[in-house]
Amino acid sequence: MSNLCGSNGSWTVVATVEIEDDEPIVRTLPRATPSFRFERASTAPKGFVWIDIHVDFGLGAAHATHVARTVVDELAGCGFRTFRIVAGAAYLELARRPATKEA
Repeated sequence: MSNLCGSNGSWTVVATVEIEDDEPIVRTLPRATPSFRFERASTAPKGFVWIDIHVDFGLGAAHATHVARTVVDELAGCGFRTFRIVAGAAYLELARRPATKEA
């Protein structure tokens, strides 16, 4: 993962997703929010775009993993002809695990 200079220096790429290059989201990536932002990656296979998902870890890792998982789940449900996670899948699984309590 790479760090991205952000509001408090805690922006990190948590996942990269792939979609076809003619999907509407590619023409206009959504604007940044306080918790996440998208950035088009510099490389991708021909006919596709890779989009890096940056999450602000300023509110803690648990919050960041939840935001990342929510963003990816929402993108996956957008009805793109193709959608796949090309990086960060193992990290995103952390958000699916239930919190454990220590005795």
